[in-house]
Amino acid sequence: MKKYLILAAVAAFTFASCAKVETPATVAEKHAIGFTNYAPKNIAKAGSSYVSGNAFATDAQFAVYGWSTAYGNFLGVNPGTPAFMNPAVVTWKNDVTTGENNTYSPIRYWPSGDEPDNLSFTAYYPYGGAGITAPTFSTGVGTYAFEAQSAAANMVDFCVADVVNDQVYEHTNAGASYPQTVKFTFKHQLAKIQFKFKKAADVDANTTIKLVEAKLINVKTSGTLTATYAQNSTPAVNALGTTTTAWSGQAVAATPVEYEVFVNGSDPSTSNKIELSTTLTSVVDGDLFLMIPQAMVDKAGTNPQALVITWEVITGGVTTTNTKTLYFKNDLKNGDDPSATGYAALEIDWAKNNFITYNITIGPKPIWFTAEVAAWDAEQNGYFNVN
Repeated sequence: MKKYLILAAVAAFTFASCAKVETPATVAEKHAIGFTNYAPKNIAKAGSSYVSGNAFATDAQFAVYGWSTAYGNFLGVNPGTPAFMNPAVVTWKNDVTTGENNTYSPIRYWPSGDEPDNLSFTAYYPYGGAGITAPTFSTGVGTYAFEAQSAAANMVDFCVADVVNDQVYEHTNAGASYPQTVKFTFKHQLAKIQFKFKKAADVDANTTIKLVEAKLINVKTSGTLTATYAQNSTPAVNALGTTTTAWSGQAVAATPVEYEVFVNGSDPSTSNKIELSTTLTSVVDGDLFLMIPQAMVDKAGTNPQALVITWEVITGGVTTTNTKTLYFKNDLKNGDDPSATGYAALEIDWAKNNFITYNITIGPKPIWFTAEVAAWDAEQNGYFNVN
């Protein structure tokens, strides 16, 4: 039986600031916009590992874009080039309190006065991440080109933040206790995919099963992400609108990528066969795939996505090698018997922010024998007369 697990994860980050008053008599306040963090989930895969804990790793970078509009003139749905910050590149130092140690240059300050300009922000992570093209702003609040890397260990957790629009100092979405702070919510834009393997429980104890290879084929590896923004129905300072992201143009590479599936951090191969037990294999961070969202193609269609596995069955000194292509649409089944309760085709499209686990059970069909003895031919009689 193949099973799947879908989990959703959302991450949030905050802007913070410190206040500087030059003398008691001044009215020109300078409130620096700094950065701090609120992240209830582990959110990032950079290189070969995830962030451990609730913050970016030290020296991780993300990019912040900002628009400035006159007080009461609220951010439009197509605001154009974000001239206020374009971008501010923040280097993270794990400062979860004030954010003052998370550096960027040049420092920006909150506008002040009786009717200060409104500031609106968005951001993406990781800045300079492999396969991410910095956004353009002709449509909505950012259009990104993205291409997945050719190995799971090099994939990045591409995240885009909701717009935090129409903020002024002391009236931000972080609440009255942090008047200078703007809180960001970053959202995963990719699907997280993993594979686990085991041998069937009813395999004879003297039989060994070894995984020789597992690879993904026909996966769409490039696409365009566009973030659009809708104002609140009654615009006002700190009346947040809605941000939506959508993928388009997903495509298989001209030279299709065959993704090797690693198991426990190892690449199955003819020289590194992985013996399976009746317990599912584990998955380390580098084995996880972070893929462009895509609909599964029927196995009778063009470039259907599939997992190709090769394994050996070794019993009684005899080894057989087997290869099977498991198509993600109209092939994987929940249960082997169509008449059984719960039988269903597994046709899980890869959606952004989804966590999908494919559990593959390999169980060779034993060869059994039975017998019967054929009946004698019909009786025939021979006659002799003896005198």
